[in-house]
Amino acid sequence: MSGSPPANPSTPVRITSGAAFRRRYRPYFTKRQLATLSNLKRSASGISTKETTVRIASCKFIQQVCRKIGFPQATTSTAQGLYHRFYLYYSIREYPPQEISITCIFVACKIEETFKNLRDILVAAHSVRHPQSAELDPEHVSEERKRKIMGYEKLVMESICFDYQQPHPYSYVVKFVKWIEAMQTPPLVDGKRLAQEAYKLAVNSYQIPLCIEYPAHTIAAGCIYLASMLIKSTDPSFEGLAKGQPWDQFFCSRMEDIEDVCLQVLDLYITSSTRQDRERYTEIKIKINEQAAERGKDPNMDEVTKEELGARDIDWEFDQTTTPLEIVNTNQHTVCYEFSLTAS
Repeated sequence: MSGSPPANPSTPVRITSGAAFRRRYRPYFTKRQLATLSNLKRSASGISTKETTVRIASCKFIQQVCRKIGFPQATTSTAQGLYHRFYLYYSIREYPPQEISITCIFVACKIEETFKNLRDILVAAHSVRHPQSAELDPEHVSEERKRKIMGYEKLVMESICFDYQQPHPYSYVVKFVKWIEAMQTPPLVDGKRLAQEAYKLAVNSYQIPLCIEYPAHTIAAGCIYLASMLIKSTDPSFEGLAKGQPWDQFFCSRMEDIEDVCLQVLDLYITSSTRQDRERYTEIKIKINEQAAERGKDPNMDEVTKEELGARDIDWEFDQTTTPLEIVNTNQHTVCYEFSLTAS
């Protein structure tokens, strides 16, 4: 590469030459894009129930391991986000979820600068996986397993195109609630209680791939909106978000997106709750859907965008022996990463 800068700093710089696949980091995906990627992994019915179950279990495993090590929530959430992004491109049938979970923790502790030796992570993972057995001796961690994790580490970093910015909704939860406290006229909202419930929802939201579908501030908005409804459902005296306010404008997010965040988190809760709680969550879900129906469709949205954002069944398959995604995931080519350089 020449030492002189390009003539146009905004022009993407090709790192490699020759025949190559080009990869650019895409922070968020529409529902149509997610369905397409799922089909490229040869999942004809979309994301299977098994894959969803494994994903939730793996994210809980990551949470437990990180808690045992003492990582902050940001590291835990980054690891879970890496896990979701990895399995956009790779299949759980080919890459063991538990090993990938450990790899994502290892990469996340570097991204968040909460460094930990791989051996320590493997020891903690063994303790979580086998709570009744004796603690694994760090000296007995096999070199072969460490090499395997190192190999997976490269794939995880490639799946994020070496873009290490991983924003989380937690700071937005605090900022939004403080703003609500300051602007909402009496009766005043209990900001501390609202923030605590919304924070808990935001933590649990990483068990599902919301972080690759919506930006952090929209997830925070959805968690605050849902938290207000959840608290109100068990405590009628709670003063939640005032009705009739343009919360979409206040939260800088489309109301449809805020509601979709609520619905996806509610679906998560419904699958793992008691019968009484399931009924409560279902009632809130029905209420949100009724509010959306009463409001009607977004008049400013064009048909193409509606199709991209709407839920979509897989109605097509590749006839070839291999799909484009399977070709990209082989080592029979060069991957070309493109970076946009900005003038300083």
